[in-house]
Amino acid sequence: MSGLSLMERIQKLKRELDKRGLDAFLAIRNTRYLAGTAAGKAVIIPIESAPILICSRLELDQAKRESWIRDIRAFSSWKAPLRRGERVYFREPWQLVADCLRELGTRAIGHDGEKRGFMRKLRGVHAASYRELPEIVLELRKMKSKEEVVLLRKSAKIASRGMDCAAESIAAGRSELEIAAEVEYEMRRAGSGGTPFPVIVASGRNSWLPHATVTRKKLRRDELVVVDLGATFNGYASDMTRTFALAPTCKQLKLLQVVKRAQQAALAKVRAGVKAKTVDTAARTTIARAGYAKFFPHGSGHGVGLDVHELPSLAPTSKDILSKGMVLTIEPGIYIPNVGGARWEDMVLVTRGKYKLLTKLQKMLYLP
Repeated sequence: MSGLSLMERIQKLKRELDKRGLDAFLAIRNTRYLAGTAAGKAVIIPIESAPILICSRLELDQAKRESWIRDIRAFSSWKAPLRRGERVYFREPWQLVADCLRELGTRAIGHDGEKRGFMRKLRGVHAASYRELPEIVLELRKMKSKEEVVLLRKSAKIASRGMDCAAESIAAGRSELEIAAEVEYEMRRAGSGGTPFPVIVASGRNSWLPHATVTRKKLRRDELVVVDLGATFNGYASDMTRTFALAPTCKQLKLLQVVKRAQQAALAKVRAGVKAKTVDTAARTTIARAGYAKFFPHGSGHGVGLDVHELPSLAPTSKDILSKGMVLTIEPGIYIPNVGGARWEDMVLVTRGKYKLLTKLQKMLYLP
């Protein structure tokens, strides 16, 4: 990712700080987004000077290699021999942050949320006004830069390859756990850095659990099989769901057809300037007209980025407006006990005219 893109984020953040009369922003939960590296415990963004990256001594070399931030300060909780030229502060991380804030003379600080008592300890050693303002960074993260879109496309491509593997692996007699393992292995082979959430392979009675976990249950005929998976590429996540049918009943086929129609109805509304809840309404109306309103318990989608669930939210209560450059999922689902569950999810890039599909699957979904 280009340094320019990351510096633009910092400049936008500083403008928000200025509007709120703050001296600095302390990021604990958004270090990778602001520093360009996972090797960080905190980032301090003073309004009038350059950012400071706080990292563990163990991560110092990685931080220097990956981050665009030049002022990197490493801590160690215990004293240890140092290499030639190595500078380490023998402090706890919150103590080093406090030292930096004092050095900067900060008195009004915004931050992105509590983490393991970090802020409580910090308040105890550096007297200042602290305001929890996670929304400042979350709003920035809605809009993806060109570099971020490239990474998300790659992550989505790997997820699509994983779903192709699932389509080839699903068969009566095989276990959910076995299929999930093969899918994860295939995505790793394709370049995934890991999974942003545990792969879901949910068959039969498990398919009507929206957040099912993989079990040793073996797949049987006359069952629906929900596969929900994601990959990561340079930290950026993907999210994709398909529902496979093993010799489906008429009721199960209807569920699949309605869910796919609901997704198409929602996709038809996706474009810059549209209210996010309008997209949700399109999917929800399609499902309600088919008589399944009470079996659709979640929103129709969400943003995707460094986290698999980000803003915007595609739900009935959402206040978000879609903008060019957002990457989100569209994922209507129906879950009926003793019949089956079906969910269909794709990642899309919002454009001025409409959208671009980032995930795809060519394999047959109805299996004999």
